[in-house]
Amino acid sequence: MPHVTVDYSPGLAGTFDRHAFAAALHTLVVEAAGSQGTCKVFFRAATETYVMGCEDEGTPVAHVEVALLPGRSEGTLARLSAKVLELLRTHLGPGAGGDGTGGGVVCSVEVRPLAAYSLYPTRLTARAGAALRSWTRSGRRSRASGVARDARCRAGR
Repeated sequence: MPHVTVDYSPGLAGTFDRHAFAAALHTLVVEAAGSQGTCKVFFRAATETYVMGCEDEGTPVAHVEVALLPGRSEGTLARLSAKVLELLRTHLGPGAGGDGTGGGVVCSVEVRPLAAYSLYPTRLTARAGAALRSWTRSGRRSRASGVARDARCRAGR
């Protein structure tokens, strides 16, 4: 279920092991947030990045945003953010910081609940799709809509 977006400076493309990071991130998010399902990870190389207010405006940047269904405590979100930041720094590679820890890269992480979410369940079972569709805009499950949708799914409609 989690949606992850990773924005990074184009200069990191040669040293950032994106595949290994995505695999490790999936395991981390599922375990730390108690999530179910499949993480969707999107990588975007920024065409231009600027770090204003420092001596070297060419400093590379990596930012990770993790969006989860609502219901996790602020403490859980903060702990997950710290763990993702640590994981990110270990996967940036030796060219990013010179020491293999991404020391020369400005790294940031945002872990937040999804405010509103809709899903077209193309590869979900009918029951799982009904459960996901029954979340309301406020992030609370609508008991009546869930029961009605479950019944329709069981009936094959």
